[in-house]
Amino acid sequence: MRLSHLFAATALGISTVVATPVAADATTTCTAPAPGPWTVDPASAAAPAGAGRPADPATAARVRAGIRNFVACVDAGDPAKPDDLAANPAATLFTVHFITTFMHQDSYAAVPRVLGGLRIDRMRTLDVTAYPDGSVSTEGTYLAYGHKLAHERWNWWPDPDGHLKVNKLEPLAPPVPPDAATLGIEVGDYYYRPDTPVVRAPGGKVVLRFHQSGAQRHEAILFRLPDGATAADLFNGKLTPGQVTTVGQDNGSDVMSLVALRPGTYTLISFEPGPDGRPLALHGLTAQFRVC
Repeated sequence: MRLSHLFAATALGISTVVATPVAADATTTCTAPAPGPWTVDPASAAAPAGAGRPADPATAARVRAGIRNFVACVDAGDPAKPDDLAANPAATLFTVHFITTFMHQDSYAAVPRVLGGLRIDRMRTLDVTAYPDGSVSTEGTYLAYGHKLAHERWNWWPDPDGHLKVNKLEPLAPPVPPDAATLGIEVGDYYYRPDTPVVRAPGGKVVLRFHQSGAQRHEAILFRLPDGATAADLFNGKLTPGQVTTVGQDNGSDVMSLVALRPGTYTLISFEPGPDGRPLALHGLTAQFRVC
């Protein structure tokens, strides 16, 4: 997921509704630090440094607790109040390095709009690796937006306040249910081309496999829109935020593994800027397909 482009969507009032909101772990209370100085720590930018090793039990337990706290803070966020840091506590659980290089934003205040609507469920941490610089990396899987099966490697940076902050992210091959229907999608510079307009997936499991054929790699964000709506309606004011449901984002991977999809029409969109500054969706980088 190119979060800077998701930010463009949320700035338009889009992507603030999730299909299956998931409550935060009731046993974990979100705690987050106040915004710190807006400076990139060179050590966090260089992390992870040195040879990694499996974390000892005490470190692993501390990291897993920190991840539970992070998830609780993400799920506690209120996308209806994107300008209120207090209502979106996860904003300060990212390092300045991550916000500037991965999200491409220049303040903590921008983070809630980037995260708009995100909910994390079924977080499972598979391993914890510790490094001499004090950072740790984890590999894990989770369910995003109630639909997307994610598999990622995260680097966490320990702040002096004791919180673990997301410092880097690497997408990995996501889990794919063996009975998922497959939809191949060619991605050109100005088009998505699904290999069929209709996907038969009675169990609601679909894997999108993107084949990049353009001059550069392009993102893909999947929405569910009202019947009859098109990508253009996201930009012309015909749709309200409550009518738009985020289903998933490619997150830098060419595989999007989806579950619990209801029958209906789904819309792929790119918010990347085109040559004229307008989103590529308005230049043709959009497509629809039906799930039945």
